[in-house]
Amino acid sequence: MDTTPIYDLRERLRAAAMAGTNLLSEDFRLRRAYEAFKPLEKASPVFAKVGQLTGQLLSPDCQNVQGALLDTITLADAVICTLGTVDVSGEFDFTGTINEETNAGCLVVNAPYSILKELLEALTASGGGHYGYVCEMHENHPELFRDYRVNHALVQALGASYSGLADNVEQWLIEDNDKTILPALYKDFDPKGKKEMVRRVKVISALAGAEANDFYVKMLAEAQKDVRTELINALRFEPRNVTLLFQLTKTEKGKNKDRVFEMLAAMREEEVNDFFQKLAKKKSETVLKYLRNSTTEWSVGLVVNIFNKMLEKLDTIDDASDKEKQALTDRLQDIVRAMFGKGGTQICECYRKLLAQKDKINTLLKEAWQESKGTYERDTFYYGVLTPGQYWYKADVLDIETALGKVLHHSLIANPDSDLQALALELYQNGDPKKANIKFLAAAATVKFSNDENCAEWIEEQIPEKGLLVSRHAKERLDAVIEAADYVTWDRKKNGYKLYGAYIDVYYTDYKRAERTIDLPYVKEMISWFRKQEPSQKLDKILAQFVPLNDETICREMGEYFYKRALTVPDNRFYLDYMKDCGWKECKGLGVSILKNEPSTPTWSLYRWLTMLPGDKEAIMEEMRTVCSLIKRGELKVKHFNTAELEEYMNSWYKG
Repeated sequence: MDTTPIYDLRERLRAAAMAGTNLLSEDFRLRRAYEAFKPLEKASPVFAKVGQLTGQLLSPDCQNVQGALLDTITLADAVICTLGTVDVSGEFDFTGTINEETNAGCLVVNAPYSILKELLEALTASGGGHYGYVCEMHENHPELFRDYRVNHALVQALGASYSGLADNVEQWLIEDNDKTILPALYKDFDPKGKKEMVRRVKVISALAGAEANDFYVKMLAEAQKDVRTELINALRFEPRNVTLLFQLTKTEKGKNKDRVFEMLAAMREEEVNDFFQKLAKKKSETVLKYLRNSTTEWSVGLVVNIFNKMLEKLDTIDDASDKEKQALTDRLQDIVRAMFGKGGTQICECYRKLLAQKDKINTLLKEAWQESKGTYERDTFYYGVLTPGQYWYKADVLDIETALGKVLHHSLIANPDSDLQALALELYQNGDPKKANIKFLAAAATVKFSNDENCAEWIEEQIPEKGLLVSRHAKERLDAVIEAADYVTWDRKKNGYKLYGAYIDVYYTDYKRAERTIDLPYVKEMISWFRKQEPSQKLDKILAQFVPLNDETICREMGEYFYKRALTVPDNRFYLDYMKDCGWKECKGLGVSILKNEPSTPTWSLYRWLTMLPGDKEAIMEEMRTVCSLIKRGELKVKHFNTAELEEYMNSWYKG
């Protein structure tokens, strides 16, 4: 039986969880994976249950989409954990002589033969059945993955037939930032290869950057398809590649040609400016597309010139035809998108000019919406340019103020330009609560997060606790502050904070992120302020991102806070990671809590959930025994729950 569809379905479910449930109804890839999975429903009752849960999730009548999504993912994970044992014939060569050239600086971990052997087999055997085991080992025993023998197996795993495992290995290698793996990545590299070689280039470029430029150029000579695209991406690290990129603009086609232009747009050399100036005279719309994410100084002048020409047409729009109005609307949105990340007084003036004509522009947008019968939609005006990962903030209507507020906010994440910072505070009316424009509050809050000042005190002034303002604007203001805070997170590697957002832009999904380091000297005050607000799972996510994980006192306090919240919220699965990050060890009552909130929780679901609790195995087993005891005595009412089955699962997990 081919079980590939369940792995594909699980992968799409996880992708849906990252994108956010607001987009679930539009996720055609998830629906396609569900259709491919349907034939498996006849194979066993548990497959049928997976199909049933997925069908309910995709139903327009689903009342609790978030809970249904988590339940479906949990069951899919549990089913996959039971699949795919592999027998390997022959003797396992464990001696592994160390090659001084390719393994310099690598470690040999003192681990039991049985554990290391099983891990190596799981990384190198075909099929997706080993995915759960490898991920669990990486979480619980990360030191094993520094062994030079495991390192070489990880390189091989970049070509795993199950893409979920290969993608995780790619991410682990990048996060570890261990350059000793580079020789193994270079060895036997095939520029005409497939996805495995694409992943190798991504890891090499992340670890070596410009240091590996000779490798990129050499491999590019024979590279094909996606490997060629990724090698072109890697050329961005070395400014001397400008001449080569100019040559490639004449020879590349399709998406590779687009990538070449995007690489050039990120370079600061004067000759690149001249190149795009000439191109703008012939194809200004093409230039706007390629300058969408450029933060170079020379790109500002180009965008401003195109902007001023558009503004001249806007002045005469009343006499224009419907076709001309539609073309101007498209150009307007392209320009707003291209303003992202660019600073200086000229760009700031563009913001002011657009706001000065907001009524005329909003009328244009409304007409475009009506003409398309509600289907006209541009990402920038709805979502901005960046997403923090879990929440997408979608506007109810298309309007220029909302779009500029989001673009300005996201520009400040990519570029701490002083003129942009001053503009954000200006457009928010310099922090005067009586005159404040809420659409620019997220941008203004980001300015406060970016600077060494008590932003908690400033934010508290924007959301007063008394007066008529509370009933009209308090919730909107709190939402705007949360939106800004969602792009702030603790950086484990640097032991500090960063502003971080992933590009929505389709051209940059493979590698481009906006990220910069910030200081939050008043983080204790910020955490205290957030805790004064009405508790919510969205706020708790922000609190988890703000916890300084190198501060034992705050970690202990917040670990206890998340523990108490986990005992009260209906769905506390997210809180498990929050507690673990804080080093919290207690799990008493959490198992009982989840069954009290959801008496129909399946046995396999509770088992999977229990194994992820904070604390050691002894504490987790004690919580399991408490749950079973209360059920047997009738003090905990559940539906269709098998305590014997749970005990069997947990005992097997405990011994494993």
